[in-house]
Amino acid sequence: MALSTTDWLTLALVLITGFYAWATFKILRANEAVVAAMQGQTEAQLRPYVVVSAAPRTGTTLMLLEIQNTGHSPATALSLSLDRDFFPHAEYREAENIAKLPAFTQPIESLAPGARLQFVLGVGGTIFAPGVDESICPKVFCVRAKYSFAGRAYDENHVIDMRPMLHSAAIQDPVADELKRLRESLEGFLKK
Repeated sequence: MALSTTDWLTLALVLITGFYAWATFKILRANEAVVAAMQGQTEAQLRPYVVVSAAPRTGTTLMLLEIQNTGHSPATALSLSLDRDFFPHAEYREAENIAKLPAFTQPIESLAPGARLQFVLGVGGTIFAPGVDESICPKVFCVRAKYSFAGRAYDENHVIDMRPMLHSAAIQDPVADELKRLRESLEGFLKK
């Protein structure tokens, strides 16, 4: 049985329609992937980022533990915890145990963008002194930060390793140094 011209045209139309349906499906999948990537990028730009670090205070050897929200939105329902006790200045005083402070035992409703919490760990010479008990003043510890934003929960562990800071130089601020010299010279001038 031979196919008529109408049958050939109908077959061609079915094949072309099938191809368009397949191509449209592929375009739809590609668009869904683009939308998902854009949503991920938007979230990454807008979300809070709770960053935990230990560093010396500028111009000194005083070590600080710093928790900061470096993101663009508040970190809500923030819960911080230390995996070990930490007693500042390597001195056992239960009331000063950083792991037991309210910031690490009670939830923080909201940590605003740019907000930072600082806790004194001690002077480098004391923290790194030979024979310091690691159960009182550990050189490596972990801070866990759990928080949420826009219905999404984040659970991050920050390992703080202070050992590389041993024998490092204090960070100096040239502007602060110049202001100090200016103040000292002004005080000397006023005393005359």
